[in-house]
Amino acid sequence: MAERVVAWDAGCRWEPNAPEAVLAVSDAGRAALAVNARADDADQTCVVFVWSGTWAANMGPPNDEARSAHRLYSRGLSGLLWAGQVEESEWIADLERQNRRHPDHDAARFARLAHFILLLKEGTVEVVAEKVTVLRHPGPTTSAAAAKLRQ
Repeated sequence: MAERVVAWDAGCRWEPNAPEAVLAVSDAGRAALAVNARADDADQTCVVFVWSGTWAANMGPPNDEARSAHRLYSRGLSGLLWAGQVEESEWIADLERQNRRHPDHDAARFARLAHFILLLKEGTVEVVAEKVTVLRHPGPTTSAAAAKLRQ
């Protein structure tokens, strides 16, 4: 089966046009992405995605104007509006291959991983982790991400 992106319902929406998203990653296997709530959301606290069992996380190009250049665009990313999961992820396969040199390598660990992708106006966020939880937290995105990363 080929790598492909399928829509993932995070249970909420966020403000995709606000360039204030913050991704914080620790070497303890946690990552937190804080984004602003949508203007029409009754709860105006930050939406925070918290990943545990994180192996890799990235926030960067392409932005919305160049998204068609993303390697997954023709594999389902083109139809994505908010968030997705990458099935048969080549990124996870690459991480597993790289880890084979480790003396305690266990390929089964990589079977528990999921590849998440979230779309923002100014970039794209991709995270490989075991689990994600969506929470709310008051304050600016910088403090919301840091607070959830520490928990």
